[in-house]
Parts: sequence; C-alpha cells; structure tokens
Amino acid sequence: MIQLRHPLPARIFHWTLAPLAITLVATGLYLTNPPYHGSPRTARKLHSLAGFLFTGGFVARLYYAALRREWRLILPERHDLKKLPSFARYHLYLTDKKPQFRKYNIGQKFLYTFWPLEAIFALPLGFFLYAPHTFARPVKWLGGLARIRQLLYSLTLLTAATMAGHIYLALTDSVGKLKSIFTGYYKRGT
Repeated sequence: MIQLRHPLPARIFHWTLAPLAITLVATGLYLTNPPYHGSPRTARKLHSLAGFLFTGGFVARLYYAALRREWRLILPERHDLKKLPSFARYHLYLTDKKPQFRKYNIGQKFLYTFWPLEAIFALPLGFFLYAPHTFARPVKWLGGLARIRQLLYSLTLLTAATMAGHIYLALTDSVGKLKSIFTGYYKRGT
C-alpha cells in the first residue's frame, strides 16, 4: 500500500532548512576560529543571512506542524519511552529485532524536540553577538562576549552531532522511508 508520508510543504521546508542549518554550523565554526589571512566579514554576513532565513523558515515549519496537528507524531510519548531500550539495542547492533514506531522513532522524536529547545537558547545568544551594544546588559549578565561565544560554540557542536544522528537514523531505517523525503510517498514493506 502506497501512502503519503511527507506532503509537499513538509518536503520543501526540509530541503530549505537543511542547507541553511549546514550553513549555520559551518559558518559558526569558521567564525569561532577564523584563519589569520582574510576577513571573516563574508562568513559573518552569510551566517547572519542564513540565521534570519532559518529562523523564519523554522517558525513557519512549526506553524505548519501546528496547523496539521503533527505534535503527537513529533514529541516523544510515554509508549515511545517504553521502547527506548529496544531502540537502543537495535541501533547499537545488539539485536536484529527492529522496534516498530508510528511515523518517527524515539530517536527522531528526541531530535525534533531538541532542535526547537536549542533554538530558544541559540537565537538570543546570536542576537547578542550580532548587536552587543544593543544587548549590553544581557551580554554582561552572561559573562561577556567570550562566554557567549563559548556557549554558542558548544551548541554548534551539539547541533552538528544531532544532525549526524538525524542522518544516521534516516539511513538505517528503510530505503522506502528514505525515498519518501524526496518523493513524499512511502510503500509499506520497502
């Protein structure tokens, strides 16, 4: 049976936000430790542009998810948590028995829950670095610009790790589900 797994708007959001997220991670790491030659001005502009576009797209994606009432598909639920040990055993190659989930497995749900929470912390920190004089009080309260850069660097590394986890979970599920992020459709049993 063929079913629609990812509607066109969801696929457009995914393939728009994914390169923006990669750009944010790459330029963020570059800005943390720029080479001695050249100016980081271009990277800073690209990072800021990608940040603004990503924020707008991400908010739109959350709104779209709310309109479609997708929260139960994205947020971890109690019955998902009960399957966490079998999920971990399967993905650590300790068993061949794959636990069954509805649309997304518990690992994906943790990632989809983590990213908005991370954005709540990263966005203000990014604005503090973008306009430190405008946000002088919160910058001082957080320990200065160097401390904010450290926090953002840690969040960037964590984001890169979760993106790698997302790709790993997508590649180790099924070919049919992987194809569905491109085509939108999923044929059960593939």
